[in-house]
Amino acid sequence: MPVQLQIIAIFLALGFFVLTVYLIRKDHAEVRQMNKWLLLGIIMLIGALFPKVGTTIAHFLGISTLTSLALYSLTAFLLFITLTTSIALINTQRQVKTLTQELSFLKKEIREMKEGEK
Repeated sequence: MPVQLQIIAIFLALGFFVLTVYLIRKDHAEVRQMNKWLLLGIIMLIGALFPKVGTTIAHFLGISTLTSLALYSLTAFLLFITLTTSIALINTQRQVKTLTQELSFLKKEIREMKEGEK
């Protein structure tokens, strides 16, 4: 990897990591939700600081270039993020549905109690 590209990669990785920490500190996101992104930032930083390690891993896995390894890895990572986010969304939708049903039931009970008092 050329030195200029390595420097750019280091700054991008640091920027991504700092942005992730900033979002957590300002309560724009929770740590448990941002763990994956923090891990990605660390992996990006390690990959930028030690590109030969990535090249060695790529050749060990039978992948010709570090760029291809990065593309495959990031695609798999983003698919994983999408899947876990979809599962969390489905669970949240179920909870909202249950809460809506319970609220409707309670409103009905209150209305019946008020009508019974009259």
